[in-house]
Amino acid sequence: MKSILEKLYYGEISPCSLPTPTTERYFKAKDEVEKYGADILAKYPDCKELLENYADAIHLTAACEGLQDFEEGFKLGAAFMIEIMDTTD
Repeated sequence: MKSILEKLYYGEISPCSLPTPTTERYFKAKDEVEKYGADILAKYPDCKELLENYADAIHLTAACEGLQDFEEGFKLGAAFMIEIMDTTD
């Protein structure tokens, strides 16, 4: 069996391409976003490009937040491991 580091090295796992959430809460929020987008376009059809640009910017900020959360979580996990391995007590 390959270690997690081997799997990461050989591209068998990729933290940035984890599956989409499958919780009911996620799907409810996603449906709301789509409904609001459709409502805005129905009321302001000339704003389609502006709404798409806005959605792209939101997705980019979410991706940046996801990266930062991943980095901080990884650092915290590594700090836990260092403390666990520290036997100088």
